[in-house]
Amino acid sequence: MLRKYFISNITIMLLLNLLVKPVWIFLIDRNVQLQVGHDEYGLYTALVSLTIIFNILLDLGITNYNNKNLAAGDDFIETKLPNMIAAKGILSAVYFVVVFVVAVVFQYSERAIHLIFLLAVVQMLNSFLLFLRSNVSANHDFKTDSLLSVLDKILMIGICSFLLFSPFYKSEFVIEWFIYAQIIAYLLAVLVALLIIIRRYSKINFSHFSLKEVFSVCKKSIPYALFILLMAAYMRTDLPMLERLVGAEESSIYQLAYRILDAANMIAFLFAGILLPMFSRMLSKKISVENLVATTANIMLTASLALVAFCIIYARNILSLLYPDDTNSELILIFSFLIASFPAYCIMYIYSTLLTANWNISLLIKIALFGSIFSISLNVVLIHFLHALGAAITCFSVQWVLGFIYISYCVRNFQLSVDYKRIGKFILVLILMFILNVVLHYFNVPLLYAIGVNTCIFLFIVYSIKLWDRKIIESYLDNIKR
Repeated sequence: MLRKYFISNITIMLLLNLLVKPVWIFLIDRNVQLQVGHDEYGLYTALVSLTIIFNILLDLGITNYNNKNLAAGDDFIETKLPNMIAAKGILSAVYFVVVFVVAVVFQYSERAIHLIFLLAVVQMLNSFLLFLRSNVSANHDFKTDSLLSVLDKILMIGICSFLLFSPFYKSEFVIEWFIYAQIIAYLLAVLVALLIIIRRYSKINFSHFSLKEVFSVCKKSIPYALFILLMAAYMRTDLPMLERLVGAEESSIYQLAYRILDAANMIAFLFAGILLPMFSRMLSKKISVENLVATTANIMLTASLALVAFCIIYARNILSLLYPDDTNSELILIFSFLIASFPAYCIMYIYSTLLTANWNISLLIKIALFGSIFSISLNVVLIHFLHALGAAITCFSVQWVLGFIYISYCVRNFQLSVDYKRIGKFILVLILMFILNVVLHYFNVPLLYAIGVNTCIFLFIVYSIKLWDRKIIESYLDNIKR
């Protein structure tokens, strides 16, 4: 019964995100880029990345602290939530100051600074929404949390669809409208989440406010915040560096190729969110995580390797469908390097999540610091010579190097066995899927049919060589829920 409840909630969350977020990425975000042009959109994406890099300053791990401690008592929301809200208010002020100083140091124009301020508001509201959602999920109201996870995007899709596709507004559409739509959507989603918390769980009583506790929570979260900041630095500095070093147009071209990787990462990130409490519970109960790690890797890595094989062979078809006027050999090469980094992202989501669950925070900080230095140094050189392609090569190189580092430390810290036979099966999946797509492409099989054939053959392969096993997955879900 518990297993069915657990699986049903995961399924609802995944389905909602699979239905809504691709629409946002490929229908709305893509059309905004085509409507405003490469220079405008390139500047926008660079500034978005800049505000995301410092996003952790808005939270400092308060959301995780809140989620972890909600089970301490029925009055936790009533007594502690006011302090958490106050802490996020103080951190928001710090965040705005830091982002403004960075914008001035990098000598952004007056209009760019105005856009940075608007995007900082978006990040603030997004962070607050995630915090409020933690109160919902901690009360095991997973279906409501699933709806809240896509509510902001549904509202944005509605607002932006009206502005983008209306004959009255389409020709006048500017990037500021896109940001205003996000602000309105996040604000409405925050209000809905707040109402749900007050009506379902507890009223918020600010008489329990304690400034001392606010600073205590922030202080305890600093190591975690440093890790996230460094992680954001090696994952998000590519777009701002492209815009600053070679111009906004190159940043926009890079985003054209990055969009599919971004969509894939959204799904992989959802799995990471599911894995964290699973790993935490197993470690606290002294249950071996080896089989869960292996099962998760079997699922995520095989799927990502199959996606890489399909996307590289069908790159021109995919990009021509999305961007008929911008597809060329350079964009295909950029896209190939970026999508080839996706399995490394999956490795990171699995193994860094395991280290986080075990609270190996000092180790994670060291790895993220190395990743930041490696990424920025390589980007400085390669962007100078190869522009957007250089950033794609950097992304590929950094993610795979860090992926292997995460694996090596997990093998050492958790005494995980290295199964060379299983590694051989991963390589076999990649080779077979490449051969399949080369054959399909040679015979000019249309993209839609190729997707169907890939799905069927992939499932046949992974079940035939026993990388996927339904009984194993269900048995571990049983262990976790006991």
